[in-house]
Amino acid sequence: MESRKLLILHGWDSNSGKWQKVKEILKKSGIEVLVPDLPGFGKNPPPQKAWGIENYKEWVMKFTEEKGWQRFNLLGHSFGGGIAIKMAADPALFKKGGIDKLILCGCAAIRDEKKPKKVLFFYSLVNAGKKFFSLPVLNKIYPLSKKIFYRLYGPTDYYLAKGIMKDIFKKIISEDLKVNLEKIKSPTLILWGERDDLVPLSHTRILKEKIKNSKLVIFPGEKHALNLQIPEKLAKEVIKFLEN
Repeated sequence: MESRKLLILHGWDSNSGKWQKVKEILKKSGIEVLVPDLPGFGKNPPPQKAWGIENYKEWVMKFTEEKGWQRFNLLGHSFGGGIAIKMAADPALFKKGGIDKLILCGCAAIRDEKKPKKVLFFYSLVNAGKKFFSLPVLNKIYPLSKKIFYRLYGPTDYYLAKGIMKDIFKKIISEDLKVNLEKIKSPTLILWGERDDLVPLSHTRILKEKIKNSKLVIFPGEKHALNLQIPEKLAKEVIKFLEN
């Protein structure tokens, strides 16, 4: 049955392996699960150029076509949630089959209007630091100083990213997906950790308001990586939603 298929899109600095426990639980309930490593994560090499969310969406759509999946359920976590929103709001996808039900977990889709300016300021400081620490003697302490600076002031995901993935990260966080929310027609389940330390709980209000036919479940005391922290509880909510 098409309704028993679930595609899971992992978050930034994650991979398919971190969803293995959830996948095993879902499979025991008769749900067919696909969790691909997105380009630049896990065993999948990064793109040759700086991709945005639209590029990742196109890659996922091609991936499902190659697997023969035309209609399926979709779960997106964090960065993967942004891709899921793009897919669920795309009329072209529904001409090919479409998404039955949508699940957004700690979804990174709404950007702080001040964030791009803060990020650009941060990058300007980084570039200035490179010039400063290129001076004799100072260049010896540059690696340690850079590490401390990123830990204190910069996005951790940017610090961990390498090569082209740094440019991809900058492109991803500059795109606000609010405009796509009202285009979503699929029944939607929004899952969030009460103490999510990466994506504010306040974002759930906007998602719930903009996405018609949506339901919100908040896990008390939990943070962002629900797939690792409470895989059983997370899987239970997913199964209940898909079976209703």
